[in-house]
Amino acid sequence: MMTVTQTNTINEEVFFERVYVETPVDTDKDGKYDLIAVYIKRPVSTLYGEKVPVVYEADPYLLDCNKDWYVPYPVNQDVRVYPTQNISEEEIRFDFSKEPVYSAVQPRKTCGFAQTSPCDPQEEPEDLNRIYNHFNQRGYATIFCGGLGTKGSEGLLLTGSREEILAFRAVIDWLCGRCRAFTNRTDNIEIKADWCTGKIAMIAKSYLGTMAIGVAATGVEGLETIIPEAGICNWYNYYRTNGLVTCGIGCQGEDIDSLAKFCFSRAKDSDYEQVKDLYAAEMEHMVECEDRNSGNYNLFWDERNYLNQISSFKASAFIIHGINDWNVKTDQCVQLFQALERNGIERKLLLHQGEHSHVYALKDADVTPMLDRWLDHYLKGVDNGVEKEPKVLVESNTDQSFWFTSDTWPPASWSYQDFPIKAAAPQDITVIIDDLSATVYDKEANNQKEWLDHLILDEDEKAAYRCRFFWNPWKADASSEVADFDAPELRISGTVKVSFDAAIDQKTAILSAMLVDIGQDCRFTTEQIPVSEIPVKENGCFVFGRESDPSAYKVISRGFLNAQNRTCLYSKEEIIPGQTMHYSFDMIPTDHSLKKGHQLALILYGIDTQHTQRPDTVTRIEIPTNSIRAQIPLLSFPNSAN
Repeated sequence: MMTVTQTNTINEEVFFERVYVETPVDTDKDGKYDLIAVYIKRPVSTLYGEKVPVVYEADPYLLDCNKDWYVPYPVNQDVRVYPTQNISEEEIRFDFSKEPVYSAVQPRKTCGFAQTSPCDPQEEPEDLNRIYNHFNQRGYATIFCGGLGTKGSEGLLLTGSREEILAFRAVIDWLCGRCRAFTNRTDNIEIKADWCTGKIAMIAKSYLGTMAIGVAATGVEGLETIIPEAGICNWYNYYRTNGLVTCGIGCQGEDIDSLAKFCFSRAKDSDYEQVKDLYAAEMEHMVECEDRNSGNYNLFWDERNYLNQISSFKASAFIIHGINDWNVKTDQCVQLFQALERNGIERKLLLHQGEHSHVYALKDADVTPMLDRWLDHYLKGVDNGVEKEPKVLVESNTDQSFWFTSDTWPPASWSYQDFPIKAAAPQDITVIIDDLSATVYDKEANNQKEWLDHLILDEDEKAAYRCRFFWNPWKADASSEVADFDAPELRISGTVKVSFDAAIDQKTAILSAMLVDIGQDCRFTTEQIPVSEIPVKENGCFVFGRESDPSAYKVISRGFLNAQNRTCLYSKEEIIPGQTMHYSFDMIPTDHSLKKGHQLALILYGIDTQHTQRPDTVTRIEIPTNSIRAQIPLLSFPNSAN
């Protein structure tokens, strides 16, 4: 890598063009490799011989969506019961070593060459994040692609599939001179990206960031770094949890086929009729393979688990994620970061207090300058030391101007502490009657917030729909003269683990757990408040808001399990009603500082109205209290030996 000592901000106009990259797949089965539209904004200087690196966004939402096609599945239904299955691991493993083969495809013949493919500026996709204008001004080309099955492109959109990833990868191959692109879809006039240095970054949020992870997992040459915000590394963990059909808060009933239909904007093109029947058949196949009935991990989901290819990663990764993101949850960023760490890949993780949102202009975070230095280093070879800075930044939930730093996550000093749970007697049994009708929840009103308040705050300790345990780490136990901790804050950083024995009177059950910060406080919210007294940067500058009135609690983490998947994600085990079995699961990773004066609540329950299906079946769950164990990852040292 050529090393220089500095880079200058460049202010110049950009040249806007559109090309059609030839992918290595034929998903619409027309005997030709699918072409995908790519929109390019590059410095005008590239028209006169300058070569520049590229910041690339793969965006299936780019060119319109089928809002009328977005119809969530019903979730007010029972979890299906299965006999014991004998599914082997070999049956559910996808072979990533095999590239798709299309023997019937007739390659296009190049009929000439063009130097440029200018596009009317009025055809520029709407709602592009203004951060890309910032990159243009710093001497980068920015390119945008909707991918297979989006408006103006060919093929079929099959969310998360190997074909989708290979199509987006083809854009990098074209930028590096390894495949072709054309000025339009009919004339076969080829165009080359001889203005590109062959150094590319992929950056974007959510589905878009997910595509960056998926493409990087192929090990494609030329992709030097990715910057995924709230990206998905394993689609199963987004739409399923331990054998249960789940989804993020506000997205219940969505599934991966719903997203595919929503983004299939080719349906708005004049050639849609040519692929309409084929697409309908592919969607039927997708619905069958995603298997909402069982919720099992299977071959379909293994194809969409990009962690399977972590050994192929060559690109560095700057991962950005909201600790309070209950859409794409933090298990996605943590699993990716830790997998990259195990494989020695350059990485950085920034955990902020927001949810599913951009934080480029977050006050006291300097995210945009960090992005600039990261891109300058990996795409331009600038020796700015960014790779030597702390690999982890975590925004405090008690002081948003303060950031914890470390080189790993959770930080090296963490350790598990058992949540103290004491039975009234050795044979004490905790009973949960999982009956949604016995709670304040109303299916018609869908009053999820009222349900959550009641679940956490209801003082009736005889309420059978949940069991609840409290721990005040600063208060001495009755059997000890010294409290567990003596610090102004207790930092919980990592993955909470829960396990217990249980006898269930049904042949399946939803088993859930929740860790809650209990205490009156005006907590930070995820609302972005503009900071008017600070000079406006790209997209403005903001801080997260603070509650005007104190709230009584904050949910720190949750976890869920289908009781029939107690030992395996891909194969059900029969439950014999009344027979005691052992259950264990991880909760969603978190990083949360508990203030002195607050306490922790561990809640065990069944149906979660915000995440799981909502069955009518009433289920009795009997748990020997002494069997309950919750391991809390802490970064404070106890005064007493624990």
